[in-house]
Amino acid sequence: MALLSHILTMDDAGDIIRFGEGERLFVIRRARRLLRQGRTTANDLVRAEDPPDPEVTVIIPARNEELTVGLVVRECLNYVTTVIVVEGGSTDRTAEIATAAGARVVRDRGLGKGAALRLGVDHVTTPIVVFVDADGSHDPIDIPMLAAPIKAGLADHVTGSRLLGGSDELHGGFDEFLRLAGSAFITYMFNRRFGTRLSDSQNGFRAIRTDVFRRLNLRSRHTTIEMEMISTTLAAGLRLAEVPTHERRRAAGYSKISLSNPKIWLAYGWHLVAGLCRSKSAPSPARA
Repeated sequence: MALLSHILTMDDAGDIIRFGEGERLFVIRRARRLLRQGRTTANDLVRAEDPPDPEVTVIIPARNEELTVGLVVRECLNYVTTVIVVEGGSTDRTAEIATAAGARVVRDRGLGKGAALRLGVDHVTTPIVVFVDADGSHDPIDIPMLAAPIKAGLADHVTGSRLLGGSDELHGGFDEFLRLAGSAFITYMFNRRFGTRLSDSQNGFRAIRTDVFRRLNLRSRHTTIEMEMISTTLAAGLRLAEVPTHERRRAAGYSKISLSNPKIWLAYGWHLVAGLCRSKSAPSPARA
């Protein structure tokens, strides 16, 4: 695994992050902090940064997200040239609003997040794909941070860490506590099994090489695909990296994961056991 210390250097205050020899990520992280302090605007940040990246496609699975999907698409198009929204049988105007915002809309049968991500990747022609939730909780300003280790040839799969970047969503009530505790347990088990030092294995905000995603032969139909992506990446000896990303409180709607549903716990338990039982292979060579 490519450890965090091999990818980033960070000052004590967490305000300056440098990647490799360039200053691009320093600008992004610094700009994000200024934005949160109200000292600049999103449009100022876009003009100050590089143009949208034609080598990265964003995939947004969405079902009944008409209140947020348009804003999420527009924010993502500040950083990439292609956004695909996989619309899963919505009964509202999700598809219409996503199209008007500039996304390409692909329709599926609403079989779950995992099925939506696989369908979305079938339509990707760029070498890198980034997965973003439609509820506005993922901050698109972190998209270049996620893609950078892959573009630098240092990683095949990059996960965003809410523990390193902060979360406005994983605290407050009992459900949030259960989500955090469950995520921490799964991450701990993966670290023990594969000898890694991940801090957050369950964040859906991540980047991966498109060819690697297809090669992993993922099967999960639901949110357990994030767990399956981690375990199959590590078992295959591929390079997994982690960078700080910030999770915003969802702008509208509610989580599609019902923690009161025993089927959810059974699904996560099954995929955890299956992931831990995967045998590790030799590391795959890096590709340019």
